[in-house]
Amino acid sequence: MKPVRFTKVADAEVQARANWYDQRAPNLGTKFLRRVLEAVEKIAQNPLGYERKIGHVRRCMVPRFQDALWFVVEPDESIVIACLHGRRSPTLVKERAAGVIPLPRPPEPS
Repeated sequence: MKPVRFTKVADAEVQARANWYDQRAPNLGTKFLRRVLEAVEKIAQNPLGYERKIGHVRRCMVPRFQDALWFVVEPDESIVIACLHGRRSPTLVKERAAGVIPLPRPPEPS
């Protein structure tokens, strides 16, 4: 099992979505957070079991909701970079992914 951590932005998005759901119906935000934890457990158990959707970024749907956790797999952990509703543009994921795993820089000339 590989640990899963959230970037600050992704964590804030999860909380914002939970608050949004709570405004729609009592305890719906709590149900959403439980489902997010289920998704995190699935990612921890088998991160490579999710198809790459954008470059090296994978997507795990939050069960029973139209939201997804977008994550990258590192050697020692998986990093959730976004929690987005299914209708949001994946352009945001591309931009975040570029900042999570920077491309290797060429060596400096001596």
